[in-house]
Amino acid sequence: MNEYLLHDQSWNGPLIVAVQRAITETFTKSDWNEVGHLTGLHAYITGHKRLLRSLDWGDPDYSDCVFEVVTRMQHHNGQALALLIEHPKVLPLLEVSVPNHLHQLGISVGHVRAVTPSVCASEVVRRALTDADQLIETNGAQSAVDRLHTAMHGYLKAECAAASITISPDATLTQAFKALRTNHPALTNLGAHTTDVAKVLQSFASVLDALNTVRNHGSVAHPNEHLIEAPEAFLFVNAVRTLFHYLNNKLGH
Repeated sequence: MNEYLLHDQSWNGPLIVAVQRAITETFTKSDWNEVGHLTGLHAYITGHKRLLRSLDWGDPDYSDCVFEVVTRMQHHNGQALALLIEHPKVLPLLEVSVPNHLHQLGISVGHVRAVTPSVCASEVVRRALTDADQLIETNGAQSAVDRLHTAMHGYLKAECAAASITISPDATLTQAFKALRTNHPALTNLGAHTTDVAKVLQSFASVLDALNTVRNHGSVAHPNEHLIEAPEAFLFVNAVRTLFHYLNNKLGH
């Protein structure tokens, strides 16, 4: 793990916040005792004036106490902070909220990497992709669904225009993908396993169709009462990122 980054205040803010939130949501007194013994900070943790007492009583200052302990680890014991990051209750939540930070630390995460916009990407697509990455880190994957929908929609329409493929100005996401997949010269040759690759691309058409529905009825794009859950939201994030990477490679960007 790159412990130098853990002390870089211009970089580590979102990571520290994510660690604090994960601990606040999941840790028990037993977890704190375990961390104390593993890090050599057992006396500090158990002797903290409020941490365990606030946890036991469900007091509102518990989250502030967690911040205090995490900050102490950050400044005085980088290995202890690294242990918190890789704790089995903390790491899965960090994989959802700050995957890019984990990647930069050298920790492998089970998510598709963020999309780097191609040089010919429109400003709308660039901005939407940037917004999506930032929202994933700060608010979770649910908040990024709408922006990824916008990015993919804009990207597909732009690629159709670049290849002189005519589509309606108000073409939907799925309509734009169908037009591109059917008419773009680079997508007419799918290699030695055309039939199987075509099946995968057809599956992605279904993904984009479902993304339309989730964006309208399960994301923060509208005042929806029932948002898509975080793991399912990341399923869509990963699927859209995967399609982005494939199309960028296939279309020569």
